[in-house]
Amino acid sequence: MNNKTIRLTDGRILAYAEYGPANGNPVIAFHGTPGSRLEQVVIPSILNEMNCRLIVVDRPGYGLSDFQQGRRLLDWPDDVTQLADTLGLDRFAIIGFSGGGPYAAACAFKIPERLIRVALVSSMAPFDTPEMLDSMLPANRALFELAANNYQQLAQQLTSVAGTPEALFNILEGSAPAPDKAIFSNEGFRSMYTKNLTESLRQGLAGIAYDMSLAALPWQFDPADIKAEVCLWHGGQDVNAPLAMGQHLAATIPRCQAYFLPDAGHFLAFTHGKEILQRIASKS
Repeated sequence: MNNKTIRLTDGRILAYAEYGPANGNPVIAFHGTPGSRLEQVVIPSILNEMNCRLIVVDRPGYGLSDFQQGRRLLDWPDDVTQLADTLGLDRFAIIGFSGGGPYAAACAFKIPERLIRVALVSSMAPFDTPEMLDSMLPANRALFELAANNYQQLAQQLTSVAGTPEALFNILEGSAPAPDKAIFSNEGFRSMYTKNLTESLRQGLAGIAYDMSLAALPWQFDPADIKAEVCLWHGGQDVNAPLAMGQHLAATIPRCQAYFLPDAGHFLAFTHGKEILQRIASKS
């Protein structure tokens, strides 16, 4: 297993995995909610072909990264900066998928000088625009509302229904639109994603619940103030992060090029990963 770690200045362990050539164009990836460093949007042979070095990071409370009580979205860019410095990366690209999107946006806001480009893929958007939540699955909306009020209670509530990778996978697959069900039916994806979910639960459900609370609470920054170059992909059939979220981010972020895919669902990163990485990893 790809178990690489660094010790941050506050003493916490931050874990990551690397895929593709060591001297390739660097892209730091932020996994979904739930997720882990084992989440791969493309297979390593494609990364070699593209000369792309993909670095996937466990957020606090996932996998091997220590839980961080009291953290906020704008704390994450500091962890990313320390990781990049340790790896000798001056500038790099970022991709944030689903629940990783808010963290990618936080980096685009706080450390634009370090970033080549940022990809927001099926990203969550701030919850303070009520109409954006209208097309979210009611059950998901209720979970995010509980997370914002009491993430520990949410973690306890999820234990009985989402405490195993199989249960998590079944929940995701059960509510998925047709495009996502087609992705889930692929054996290669199922194998990778089951390992990913297993690792995401290594420390229990607190990391997932805390992640959901940070997505639902105020973000501490306005996406309109993001200065980095952003590319956004969002599916028209996304029921996890509704299309309205992608449209809001695209209309709000100043330097944002948006790609809306009417026939895609939430998991489009795993069918369009190559083109997304090609778009953001190039230094030109």
